[in-house]
Amino acid sequence: MTALQLPEPREFIQYVIAAVEANPDLREPLLRALLTEEFLQMPVRVARIEKDVGTLTERFGTLTEDVDKLKDDVGWLRGKAHETDFSRTATSLLNREFGFRRTRVVHGNVVAVPRYAEEFADSIAGAAEDGTISDEQLQRIFATDVIVQCRHPQSSELVWVAVEVSGRVDEDDINRAVQSAQILRAVFGQEALSVVVGERIDSHDAARAQQSGAVFIPLAE
Repeated sequence: MTALQLPEPREFIQYVIAAVEANPDLREPLLRALLTEEFLQMPVRVARIEKDVGTLTERFGTLTEDVDKLKDDVGWLRGKAHETDFSRTATSLLNREFGFRRTRVVHGNVVAVPRYAEEFADSIAGAAEDGTISDEQLQRIFATDVIVQCRHPQSSELVWVAVEVSGRVDEDDINRAVQSAQILRAVFGQEALSVVVGERIDSHDAARAQQSGAVFIPLAE
């Protein structure tokens, strides 16, 4: 019996490559013969890992959105707590800052004396009806955090105070307070001040408040 004559290794490899190219169905059994089962499973494992990474990314994105929403909710609740705190201490704070008398909260989150609140709301609504202020200005007034009616310490004339309350006072708070004070002057023809109240204010916003004529009052933590 004669020994089986095998072609040179290089020729044999070229023969195998040609056979696989001509018969694609030979590719898988050849790979299984050459490679370990663990290596053959790599594409499946990589696909599974990619899927798991995609799922984790999606869950992380959802978690990030939930955290952001939670921060917004906490910020909103804290802001409301500040508004309530200021409304309850408005008399002492404004009297200390300006020397006002007969300070009355006529609009805000805490329940004001109904008669004062109703009279104020009627006056604002009437001003919108007769065209003194626009509907947008009407909404701005009722969106103001706190509005206070005071008496000047010397002249006893009425003074209105539009207050925006925030943990950190920023440009938007300042602009809203200034706008509300301008509307109150238009409605009542009396002096109106813009006040921003908060735990803190950055230096550039403090300068902006001063330039706008708004007074910053720190709210004790």
